[in-house]
Formats: sequence, structure tokens, C-alpha cells
Amino acid sequence: MKRQVVRETLAYMWRNKKNRLVIVLCFGALLVHSLLILPNTRFHDEVDVVALERSMDSNRQTFEDRLEEGLTVPTFMTGTSAYEIARNEYVNQRELLTALKMGDVRRYLGISYRPTSEEREFVPEEKPFTLLGYAKEEAFQSFKNNYYMDEVEQLNFHIVHERTSLQQLHLFLIGQGPYVLIFLLLFMVSDVVTKDRKLRTQKLGVPVNWFTYVLVQSLTAMGFFLVFAAALAGFFILVNGLLYGFGTLNLPVGVFDLSPPEEGQFMVSMIVEAIGTYFVRVLPYSLLLMYGFTRLSSLFSLLVKHDVVVLILSVFVLMFPQLYYSPGTSELFGVSATWFPQTYFHFGEVASGRMALDLMTYTPYVRGLIVLVVTILVLELLNWIVSKKITRQAFIG
Repeated sequence: MKRQVVRETLAYMWRNKKNRLVIVLCFGALLVHSLLILPNTRFHDEVDVVALERSMDSNRQTFEDRLEEGLTVPTFMTGTSAYEIARNEYVNQRELLTALKMGDVRRYLGISYRPTSEEREFVPEEKPFTLLGYAKEEAFQSFKNNYYMDEVEQLNFHIVHERTSLQQLHLFLIGQGPYVLIFLLLFMVSDVVTKDRKLRTQKLGVPVNWFTYVLVQSLTAMGFFLVFAAALAGFFILVNGLLYGFGTLNLPVGVFDLSPPEEGQFMVSMIVEAIGTYFVRVLPYSLLLMYGFTRLSSLFSLLVKHDVVVLILSVFVLMFPQLYYSPGTSELFGVSATWFPQTYFHFGEVASGRMALDLMTYTPYVRGLIVLVVTILVLELLNWIVSKKITRQAFIG
């Protein structure tokens, strides 16, 4: 009978019009990002070659005019001259432009000069709902450049500018990606339990324990979403990888290494680690949170019996930390925030150490896993209690 429940749930998830709409929109959004948005986006020290050439022409004209007029002597007040400033700027720009046009990435990274803001593409400031976490990685750029110079053999500009597939996935996870993934999960599973109220005569006599029946439905719905998410990630890696490169699991990403406090001092180090290590650290948090929110959705389904209300309540729980959370919020009701499950909702920042840095509290990696496991056990207990109080007949009838 459990196999029948699994097959029925999978069939419902696949045939559901809203789920199919989400699937189509997600695949379409990935195509738009890789084909249209990413090639026209400039971040960090990426240079606008056209603006650089215009500035070079202007500086060359300036120092040649000063040379013809004999105005090359430094002024007494500044110790320099317009001729010297324009000529030095022109030489630096020519060296940088040569490296860019030749595609010499190591030479490009070895040049300390970078154009002024007028000669760069506009870089948007970090906003609360920026999807990708470009701004969060800017502080680590010098560490990454050193690694690229010394460790990466087949180096190219797509790697330096973080356009490869694995680097884009990392930026997604340290941005708003975790919230997007959990929201999509909640949207797709919110009606899995409540749909049975529309099939009353078929469901009243199902010979499976009510708690077990709802649990199997939840696991199946979560499994469907995980397959969808894996297919989405695989599709993005393939398409984006063909355009800009796949990247390797050894590429560096920025993390904050937080050491236990010694003599009352909180120690924080900025380091880089392999992107593969980061993904491994993210995986258990993401699976636990997705399972926890799936079971939370089933609990709300038993209580309120309406899929729209279930979705609203679940999303409210997901976004609730935003009502009180701010960098530096380290305690809730006098208890360290590291002992509350909502602290770990943004699992991308948990794995990179940014969450602990915001709390200014040393947080062992395992602590969050323990908190989430305990939370899931409490949710299972609540689901069991509610399933005893709200029986199959009471829920469906």
C-alpha cells in the first residue's frame, strides 16, 4: 500500500499545473541568466575595454599637448604636472589593455593598476534581495587572485570573473539561493496532504496508519523536489558550462575561519577553501532544512486543511527571522541565537562562516546540525500528536 501512496503522490506532483508552471519558469530563468544576463554583467575589477580606450586617447592627447607647449615642469604646490599624470596613466592603461586583448590572464592579474570608476561597468551595491552574492565575495578577491596565479594551470577570464558553472552555483548559495530553494519546495508540497480532502470516498478507508500515510506523502513530495532541483542544477551546469566553462572543485571560495575565543578575544580569519569542500559542508544543512520544512508543511496541512494558508504560514516561518534579525544579533530571550533553528535557514552563509561572523559568536559546524536534528524530532512528535487528534476521518470527512 505504501508503494501505491508513493506512485499516487508522484503522479499528482507531476500532473499538478502549478508545479509544471514552476518547472518551466525555472528552466527558462536559467536560460535567460546564462544567455542574456550573465554576459552583460560586470563585477569586481572587470574592465570596460571601450571606456578604457577612450580614456587612453584622452590621456595621450593631454600629455602630447602639454609636451608641445613645453608644460612638463612639476608645479611647486603639487610636485607634479598634468603632463606627468596623463602620461603615467596612459602607460598603465596601455599595459592593461594589451593584457586584456592578448587574453593573458596572469599578466592581467599581475598588473596592480585598475581603471577609475568611470572606466568600469557600474557595479550595483549589495541589496537585501540580490540573488547572487557577488558583493559578499569582493573582500576575498586578492586571496583568490593569488590562488589563480599559483595553482590554476588552465586559467581564463571566465574563472577570474566567476562565470563558470560551479562558481555561479556558489554565488547563488551565498546570495538568496537558500531562501529561493526552500520557497520553491514549500510552493510545490503545500497541497500534497490537503489534496486528499477532494478525494474523500477514496481516502477514508486507506489501510495505512494515518501518521505513516502523511509521512510517506511528505517524503515522496520532498524526493520529487530534490530530483527536480538536481535536474535544474545539472541543466544549468551543462548550459552555462558550455558557454563559460564548468569550473573545477578545486577553485577557491571565501570563508571566514572562526576560532574559539581565547582570553576573551574573538578570532576571525579570512581564508579561501576549495569550492568542493564548501558544497560538502552545505549538503547536510540543505537536506535537513528541506526535510524539516516539508514536515512543517504537513503539520500545517493537518491543522488548517487549506493549501494556500499552509503556504502562507510556512513562508512566514521561513521569513520570520528577517523581522528581528540584524548583524550583531547574538541572543534571543537571553539565549545564544546559535541554539535556535531559524539561525541556520540561510545554509549558504552557515557553511561559509558568515552566519557566525554576523552573530560574533563562535559556532562549531556540528552545532547547527544538532539543532536541526532536534527540531526535526520535535516536528515529528508534533505531527504524530496532531495525527492522533485529527484522524483521517476528521481530516477528510
